[in-house]
Amino acid sequence: MTKIGLALGAGGARGLAHICFLEAFDELGIRPAIIAGSSIGAIIGAAYASGVNATQIKKNVEEIILTKDAKFWELRKRSDLLRAMNFIDPQLSAGGFIKGEKFVNFMGERLGVSTFEELRIPLKIIATDFVHNKAAVFDSGDLLTAIRASYAIPGLFAPVEFKGMVLMDAGMSNPLPYDVIADECDLTIAIDVTANKSKRFKETPPVYELLFASFSMMQRSIVSEKLKRVRPDIYVDTDIKEVRVHEFKKVFEIYDQTRPLKEKFKRQLEKALTEQKS
Repeated sequence: MTKIGLALGAGGARGLAHICFLEAFDELGIRPAIIAGSSIGAIIGAAYASGVNATQIKKNVEEIILTKDAKFWELRKRSDLLRAMNFIDPQLSAGGFIKGEKFVNFMGERLGVSTFEELRIPLKIIATDFVHNKAAVFDSGDLLTAIRASYAIPGLFAPVEFKGMVLMDAGMSNPLPYDVIADECDLTIAIDVTANKSKRFKETPPVYELLFASFSMMQRSIVSEKLKRVRPDIYVDTDIKEVRVHEFKKVFEIYDQTRPLKEKFKRQLEKALTEQKS
């Protein structure tokens, strides 16, 4: 049987597109043999690897983002201040405005797992080791710490201190981690949700816009250079438009843009698996 490796990339709100590609796996009755995730890809990858199907992940996301009593964080266009929502734990020290613990603890409760060993699908989570200036790969032990480190955007979320490392968002070092699983599978798939173009502003944008736009540009550049050296067997560039890293409220727009790509991906995957058998 063909061992499929699935890499889910970083990209903030655009990473909700990953759920649509997980739906494709469910609809085809196929499971990845291993998953690698960066930032939002680590969050969604961990949910899927724990045994939650794509349909349920969608329901959970909509509950968090859209219901009145359980909102996910977002930045308001009219202000450069971060609004404190249910999953925000503000602080004024330790390298970030938000601790980042509330959301990951909520996630642990929902998934019912706290270690990599409890997952149904092997998972690798990427973070950036600031002290040693390199990517850090986690695949055993404390799952929730690895997830929190993977989405710790510098200056926004506090870095995670763990085993002599200062860990930050995976997008700084490996936004699309297909390379870390390439040797462990027969077919490598990479879902790229980095921004192809940043929004253009007529005047100097607020601080948070500069932060997120710069971060998105950096991620896209890293992925572009990486693809020049080695490519996955199936590469999907979602190229989601008019959705910035913090705009989780655009969940249905993201799904609408992703739906045609999902159907194309299903055909690509079926063809690749047929070729692997012949």
